[in-house]
Amino acid sequence: MEDKLHSINDSLTSRHPVHYYGFVAKRGQDIILGFHGDDPVKNAWKVDYYQDGEWHTENMKTKIFTGLKTEAEVIIRVMPRHPEKGTNIAYSLNFGSYPVLKKYDLHDEPGVIRIPSGYTEPGWLATQVYKEALLEVKFEDTKGAPLEGGVILFALKYREENTAVKLLLTSDASGFASRKIELGRCYDGTEAQDFVDKNKGFNTWRSYYKVANYAIMNLALSPHTVTPNTFYLGHICTQRLVQTIRPRN
Repeated sequence: MEDKLHSINDSLTSRHPVHYYGFVAKRGQDIILGFHGDDPVKNAWKVDYYQDGEWHTENMKTKIFTGLKTEAEVIIRVMPRHPEKGTNIAYSLNFGSYPVLKKYDLHDEPGVIRIPSGYTEPGWLATQVYKEALLEVKFEDTKGAPLEGGVILFALKYREENTAVKLLLTSDASGFASRKIELGRCYDGTEAQDFVDKNKGFNTWRSYYKVANYAIMNLALSPHTVTPNTFYLGHICTQRLVQTIRPRN
């Protein structure tokens, strides 16, 4: 298998009732075996991994192989949990390098005039936009090499509305992934405290904004890690210049 994190979706059949996969830790990096959905024991299929000359059935949602030597190989097999009930079974799992979400950013929209901290509720809006923001993430393996196949779930929801955004983003061979989050214009909103922007003078701005919560989750690990941090986005609906004092020469 390629040196990445694989998301495998396949089906067992009567002709091929057992599927085998082998992954090599080229740098001695950790390897992850993970299952989608609920309790794996309830699946019609099961996964065994080969260790110390024996096959072991994995019944947890995530198995992490650590302390591996360079070029160590982990072999797994997928097979029906109850062969007597049939062998035509679809399955899905993650297998490959353990994904480390090294960095993630939801950037301000270029050119936005930020409302300062303490002038809104909540007091700090991590990201501020008029219409859109750029989401960027970076994945590595446990040895610091760029990781392809890392997946994040981005979830955003406005505090006082039912509007929500959910999307998946997968890293490429460089370990990076990016996407523009298009929110469009907003209307009305809450009035922020007037603030002075000192760029090219002293400009006093009056802003109306809406607030959304957003979180970025490492999908291969959720919900097996702690609850992800939640950040606030300020969607600026209108921003009006109410006073200008030109700088002195």
